[in-house]
Amino acid sequence: MKVSEYLREYNIKLLKSLGQNFLTNQKIAKEIVEKAEIDEKDVVLEIGPGAGALTEYLVLTGAKIIAVEVDKRLIPILKRFNKFDNIQIVFQDFLKFDLSILPKDFKVVANIPYSITGMILKKILFSRFSRAVLMVQKEVGERLLAPPRSDRSFLSVVVQNFTVAKKLLNVSKGNFIPQPKVDSVVLDLKRKKDFEYDIGEFWNFVSRCFEAKRKTLYNNLRKFTDVGCFSGFDLKRRPQELENEEFLELFERFKGCK
Repeated sequence: MKVSEYLREYNIKLLKSLGQNFLTNQKIAKEIVEKAEIDEKDVVLEIGPGAGALTEYLVLTGAKIIAVEVDKRLIPILKRFNKFDNIQIVFQDFLKFDLSILPKDFKVVANIPYSITGMILKKILFSRFSRAVLMVQKEVGERLLAPPRSDRSFLSVVVQNFTVAKKLLNVSKGNFIPQPKVDSVVLDLKRKKDFEYDIGEFWNFVSRCFEAKRKTLYNNLRKFTDVGCFSGFDLKRRPQELENEEFLELFERFKGCK
């Protein structure tokens, strides 16, 4: 049965307040799951299964699937997965879900609500995940992958230093119900094993470096630390101009000066 048919059968109107834009193209759903390279030994977190387009293929991998869905109106649609013994559906706000109950190196596969992309990414990055395959708004995805000296944000720097990030595929807006105003991309974020810093501390440091993107590093850094720690650096540059490796060196200097 198609996603639109499930919604019609149970008279469910999707809510803009929940960022509900459900993927309807099963070919794309299958491709996303295939590109996530899941095997039966994996534990996979799906954020917002919705009507189950991705879930249809996730359960067939044989992996243990934990699907977290905030909208209890979808219970009658998702109950079709009760016949599988490798899936657990938790009806809860993902931002309140305790990720510490998941084993180390779990994977994430999800079409995430675009309105809270940043908060979801932060929660994933702060967890013990190994890989995340995420559908996000195209503009957001392109910014996350943006190189130095382009329109990047602090989140671009964090993601690119903490993960090996790449685009897997483009997904046009016509593949969703209701149709959003923007296209989407699917990103692959593989956690780097050699990242040796506390991700929370690094996140906070980089975000403060970007506090005012149009200002120089000097102006941003001096608000919270001794700029003398960074002798030899050209602090007249703006934060988006730095290479990823330079942020790691800045952070190392910052930690040494505290």
